Amino acid sequence: MSWPGGVEVRPLGSAKLEGLVELVNAIAAADGSGEYVDAVGLRRVVDAAADGRSVWKGSRLVGYSLIDDETVRGGIHPEYRRQGIGRPLFEWATRRALELFATVDIELQSIDDGGRVLALANGYQPTRYYSSMQRPYSEQPIVTQPAEGFRLIPFAIEYDEPLRLAHNEIFVDHWGVEPKTEEDWQRWFTGHRGFRPALSRLMLDGDRIAAYALAYEYPADTEATGVRELWIGQVGTRREYRGRGLASAAMAEAMRAGEAAGFERAGLNVDAASPTGAQRLYEQLGFRTVHTKVLYRLTRDPASEARAVDA
Repeated sequence: MSWPGGVEVRPLGSAKLEGLVELVNAIAAADGSGEYVDAVGLRRVVDAAADGRSVWKGSRLVGYSLIDDETVRGGIHPEYRRQGIGRPLFEWATRRALELFATVDIELQSIDDGGRVLALANGYQPTRYYSSMQRPYSEQPIVTQPAEGFRLIPFAIEYDEPLRLAHNEIFVDHWGVEPKTEEDWQRWFTGHRGFRPALSRLMLDGDRIAAYALAYEYPADTEATGVRELWIGQVGTRREYRGRGLASAAMAEAMRAGEAAGFERAGLNVDAASPTGAQRLYEQLGFRTVHTKVLYRLTRDPASEARAVDA
């Protein structure tokens, strides 16, 4: 791969965290992704990355790429795009990720034509589409929906492990979803610093979790956008309870609690091909799609792998 003149590529760890936060947020603002970060959250991602690179022009950090599990993340500062930096960075990340994993993913905004061209040129194929949806509280009142015979409560710690097990059961047939270990659950779900237990809701049948809606808050997004958003991270209903409006009721009550706590809107992501028809449920609650992300996937060529072993 060939880098343009005046560009220096260094290990990701050589970049100061404050500079990396500034770069990631500049990319998020330019791309309209809404995926802003703060130092604490980004540190967790960087520390967990399998590998990464930072790109410099003089003393200016202008690009980065990191391999987070099987996913490639990165970008170029909007002021330094179309200068021949993105292509070699993308190619390095793809090659390195394929050395570590048999399958590699990258998520791009549907309107990112440059990223799409790069992905396709490197062998990635569009595999999944995700809708990012928002529901401003000012548009219409939130109507809470009673669920007769069930008990709706805020998240309580004694239900944490039963909730993890319920989540794994509910999402067993969803594309790309792996069962969550106790470590995964604490890192990304109820142990995450953005989790808001008082605003999350569990729908109980006796003491059995029938459905749930888990709520989060990301202050970095609020700081960048000026809008306080309640993020609905996970919603689920056990199979035997589906079709009774339990997830809708849990979501509506979580949203109502968020509005009472001073949030201005609710947001979420949804797989457009969800087998439960989740997007229609969210639309009925007043959510509207604001942008679409495309997951591109690249799988290591088994023939090339066999030739490398034979050699």
